[in-house]
Amino acid sequence: MRMRGFVKRWRTQILCVLGGFLLYAAVSGMPSDGVGGGYLERGDYGTGTATHEFYVEGLADEPVLCRTDIPARQYTDAEAEEVFGKLLDSLPDRIRGENESLSRVETDLVLPDSLEGGITAEWYSDAPELLDSFGTVLSGTCPEEGAGVWLTVELSDGVHRGERTYAVTVCPKTLTEKERLSAAIAEEIRRESERTPSDPAVKLPETYEGRRLRYYPQENDGYEAIPALGIGLAALLYARGRNREAEERKRRRQRLQLDYADVVYQLMVYIGAGLTVPRAWERIVRGYEERRKEGRVPIRPAYEEMADAQSQMQCGVLEGQAIIRFGQRCGLQSYLKLSSLLEQNRRTGTKNLTQLLHQEMGSAWEQQKTAARRLGEEAGTKLMLPLLLQLLVVMVIVMVPAMISMR
Repeated sequence: MRMRGFVKRWRTQILCVLGGFLLYAAVSGMPSDGVGGGYLERGDYGTGTATHEFYVEGLADEPVLCRTDIPARQYTDAEAEEVFGKLLDSLPDRIRGENESLSRVETDLVLPDSLEGGITAEWYSDAPELLDSFGTVLSGTCPEEGAGVWLTVELSDGVHRGERTYAVTVCPKTLTEKERLSAAIAEEIRRESERTPSDPAVKLPETYEGRRLRYYPQENDGYEAIPALGIGLAALLYARGRNREAEERKRRRQRLQLDYADVVYQLMVYIGAGLTVPRAWERIVRGYEERRKEGRVPIRPAYEEMADAQSQMQCGVLEGQAIIRFGQRCGLQSYLKLSSLLEQNRRTGTKNLTQLLHQEMGSAWEQQKTAARRLGEEAGTKLMLPLLLQLLVVMVIVMVPAMISMR
């Protein structure tokens, strides 16, 4: 129990300390430049020039800050020949895209401009009207039997170069039946447009291959989802309303619990001073309404229910019945007990009512302290997330410049 209480009390500080250790572990696990071992590590192939900063001891009385640029690692001639050979052999399968092979190309090729190991690639086509250097297939002018294209790639690592030319056969795209019919109708419309260039409108074909044609505008894709979005929004608003109602009921119960001790205390004081229950009730309601008019107190559910009960008494409802309804409207066990206590003493006399209210006062104060403690715990829990986010932001602001300078 002591350990749990300690953790609960100092949880924010514990989280700060653990966060600091975790960040330290993450930073200390970063790769170093290897200065302590007498070497500076080069960047991997194709990573460019890296800047290193370090202190040198022995040059002067104090350590001297040194800054130097180290180029990335380069291939030897043999390594470059081997790497280029492997890449050039693998490119036909890598660039074909959705085509089965380069011997029949109907859709666009995938021509990368960079490859693994820091190798760059440049592409050239000898027939850009059929296949350009970006891999786009322009098969509109391609004959039915296809046309040959020489596609050349040049690889480079900045020092060494490798080149190879691939034979590509560009063929017209194989159309489905629907695509063929669509292209045929589009061609008919194009011819009609060229035949009557001065007409304000182009007549659409009425028949094709003996079949009568009808036309209608393309459907607006995605509009069907609008009703579903409306239903979803309605469901969200309903859930939001239910959640608000539940929160409002919860807040009302909390206010009733916090007001209970005050209500019992005022009844005990007024009845102890010799007032009857109806007179004490009226005095409490009048005082609350005056404070409300002056703006000194917010709306309190317990006093509002007492005011309703007072109005019922003034309208002819029996005193006991109005008090019992008051406890039922409040809905808490403590108020039901109070209304029952007042009703019983109204019937049997108020001889011991002050003593009973004094006993109830002790229980009411305990309930109020418990409710206040619960509210404090809930508030502390709600503040944990903002505190953690602020802690994270501060740690990032402090650590990111440090990690950047270490690199």
